[in-house]
Amino acid sequence: MKISFSSSLDYGSRGRECTQSGDLADVSKADLIWYYFLGRLSISHGGVEIGPPWGWVPLFDAMYAVQEVMVFARGGNALGKIDFTENPEFISFELDRDFLRMTPTYLEATLRCSVDEFVDAGTLFIAGELQRVMREYPSLTRNREVHALARDVGLEVPDN
Repeated sequence: MKISFSSSLDYGSRGRECTQSGDLADVSKADLIWYYFLGRLSISHGGVEIGPPWGWVPLFDAMYAVQEVMVFARGGNALGKIDFTENPEFISFELDRDFLRMTPTYLEATLRCSVDEFVDAGTLFIAGELQRVMREYPSLTRNREVHALARDVGLEVPDN
């Protein structure tokens, strides 16, 4: 199971981190989810790719959605779905004992992996992307929303 994110050549430069200069320390969770770091989400397993075919997914929206599915997969009270900002398409997740079945509305494909595989891939995805964007935009290390998300995946963010 692999979850990854790449900047979109068509839409990446339209994210607010590119269009507005300034400090990202005070950007709200809602704004991070809607307007920053646009790109392409990839979710693949066993050679099958079910990530959406468009490149305007906000990174933080993807990270929070994956985090919710991780909680759902562990039996917690969370949404078993990744939906996409201002888009009716989604990926549904169904729990079947220790396995997750993932079905996107925009493809004729289904993935199946163990809960542990998904949780491990989700943790690596969120931690890796948080480290990357904080390296590229150091003011994010002072954002309380980023700190909270990092804590949820066991990542320590140094206080600046």
